[in-house]
Amino acid sequence: MAKHDDPLTGMALFACIVRLGSLTAAADYLGQSRSSVSKQLKNLEERLGARLLQRTTRRQSLTQVGSEILVEAEKIEQALLAVENIRDTHQNDVRGCLKISCSSSLGRTQLLPILCEFSKQYPLVEINLQLEDRLVDLVEEKVDVAIRGGFLPDSSLIARKLGYFRGEICASPSYLEKAGRPKSVLDLVNFDCLYYANSKTKMDLWHFEGPEGETSVRVKGPLLVNDAKALVEAAVAGLGILLIDKTMLEVELETGKLEKILPNYHPIHDHPIYAVYPAREFLPAKTRAFLSFIDIHLKPRISQ
Repeated sequence: MAKHDDPLTGMALFACIVRLGSLTAAADYLGQSRSSVSKQLKNLEERLGARLLQRTTRRQSLTQVGSEILVEAEKIEQALLAVENIRDTHQNDVRGCLKISCSSSLGRTQLLPILCEFSKQYPLVEINLQLEDRLVDLVEEKVDVAIRGGFLPDSSLIARKLGYFRGEICASPSYLEKAGRPKSVLDLVNFDCLYYANSKTKMDLWHFEGPEGETSVRVKGPLLVNDAKALVEAAVAGLGILLIDKTMLEVELETGKLEKILPNYHPIHDHPIYAVYPAREFLPAKTRAFLSFIDIHLKPRISQ
């Protein structure tokens, strides 16, 4: 924003405050101080001769006038974003800090190997890669793109499907020697199984295609973990049977630390992978470049 007292900027700022829910969130998003944002809002209200927001220490709410003006303010905000997009489009270089959030396992095995090529193509982009297995608030934490697995409850986000996790079921030789081998997936209820779980997801319902058609089984076991690499290590240590993306198992299967089991059953693709980003009509050039890049370089790695 070039001039903090510009009326168009003030209207866009007002729309941003309402969209994000507070002055503090808007200040963080815009990279300004809260006092500066509060002053700009006050100047806009004085210019319009009307209070737009009722503000207390705990909450804010739109006034009647504010509700009507918000409709036009949102149009102005989108128009200013369109102008910025036109400016970016005419720049030769894609630049800036690109913040990416990705699950630890997917980031290490699939995303990191291709980011070197992205950096070569776009040397003016600084990549901030956050490997984490929690559900990130993209807007609040200023994340440009998240690579997420599973289903997406937040309809305010834009999601591009990249593919599916490709499951493999396996166990260590030591566990199989101790517990025996299941003959069908229905036998899994009698075995210790290892699966991923966090505060939002519990992946204990396994789906298979086999001789009996589609079969689902609810498994249980001694260990639930929110880190895929830890699950692989637990399986190698002999704690139970594991169903996980096959890209996590290449070394363990090749060295014999883990063995494939139940060869007549194939995990059904029920866990999609998405590229997710905040809903915006106009994306920054750096984000568009990254989305195009992963369509070419990441999607084939995780698609069937």
